[in-house]
Amino acid sequence: MEEWLKITLCISLFALFRDFRPVDSFYTSYLTSPAVNFTAEQVTEDIYPINSYATTSLVIIMFLVTDYVLYKPIVMLDALSSIVMFLLVLEPITLFKSKLSMVFLGLTSASELAYMSYAYAKVRDRKLYQKMTGIIRGSNLMGKCLSATCAQIAVSVLHIEYGLLVIISLAGSILAFVFSLFLPSVNVSIYFHPESPKPAKPKVNYSTFHNQCHKDLGPCLVKKSPKPVRVVFDQLYSELRDAYNNPYLLKYGIWVSFATGVYFQVLTYNDVLYLKLNELNPVDNKLYNGGVDALAFISGALSSYFIGFLNADWKSISNLFFFVGSLLSCITLCVCYLTTSLNCVYIMYIVFCFVFQSMNVVARSETAKHLKHDNFAFIFGVGFFLSLIVSSIFTYLFVQGTIFAVPVNVQFLIYGLINGGLAIWFFFQMCINKCTIK
Repeated sequence: MEEWLKITLCISLFALFRDFRPVDSFYTSYLTSPAVNFTAEQVTEDIYPINSYATTSLVIIMFLVTDYVLYKPIVMLDALSSIVMFLLVLEPITLFKSKLSMVFLGLTSASELAYMSYAYAKVRDRKLYQKMTGIIRGSNLMGKCLSATCAQIAVSVLHIEYGLLVIISLAGSILAFVFSLFLPSVNVSIYFHPESPKPAKPKVNYSTFHNQCHKDLGPCLVKKSPKPVRVVFDQLYSELRDAYNNPYLLKYGIWVSFATGVYFQVLTYNDVLYLKLNELNPVDNKLYNGGVDALAFISGALSSYFIGFLNADWKSISNLFFFVGSLLSCITLCVCYLTTSLNCVYIMYIVFCFVFQSMNVVARSETAKHLKHDNFAFIFGVGFFLSLIVSSIFTYLFVQGTIFAVPVNVQFLIYGLINGGLAIWFFFQMCINKCTIK
């Protein structure tokens, strides 16, 4: 087996167990169940926002630490913080423990870039980035799919209490931590521990007395030390400027910032919308959150695998692809606002996840392939950070009702309109490109 494939499969197994968290599909239901007895308002306004704020405040710090400690320790921390998070929400659970658990969930989310960056650091062939991104992202979503399937079977067929789903999720995180222990170490990183070029063997003239006296001396061993922080920050600024001066990369950076921010909000608050619709009409709007999540994530996994191996000229068709994808995302989220049918919302959510994951693989792989420097982890980190800022702004303004309270279905309308704005932007990009070619 080729070396790049071995590394990709190792990371894929870690990603699969990392996201095996059955309780996620029914987490709002768990927190509002009689066993915990929080109100829906406490969950949406007091508990969930902490995750968004914690992730946003930690992500850039985690990126720099990841590079300094050579990736693997942060991959291990990713799984370890998830273990602590689930330990905190084992019954009995208090409001303080649930809020603290969101801090550790934020740490897990902020560490997410580590395992993808680890893969890029170990595999330096850019021609393999699209395949590698598709496989790892697909495995990540496959873990979510298995998780959601397990959750739905446990709740609907076996009638298991939500608290047991927390224990199963804890077991998945422990397995992920065990897998992370066996990952091979990384010896170099982009910024703090760059690979030293091998010096060419100098031609020695032994005709002189000095050279004759020293010809038997071996090369001097100089201890390699990490770069100073100031030098690293200067390098980061230079590379960020180089990346976003490239219109092709800037396009993906803008999409990632807004579309991923919306995706985080949809993923966090979709079960709140489900619960509201279920309360309005519990007969017709039965909860099948786990089954729907399973379908959404398996469709996203399949699209990721397919896109990863698709041979396409993305420079030519990317604007059309992202225009259609953003338009579909807009339509699906707006329908979630308009309808009161939970089954319709479920279908729209599945389509939305499928479309987003397809675009996400293209954005990631194309960004990695066309960077001037091997600074994929940093650029992804910046994009992730900006998307978290967007998500935090939405949470602060609309979810917590700092300016005005917005019902959850209206929030989905806002998210849909943002995707509509992205679709219009890509349409103009497409028109500009056609005019330029003519």
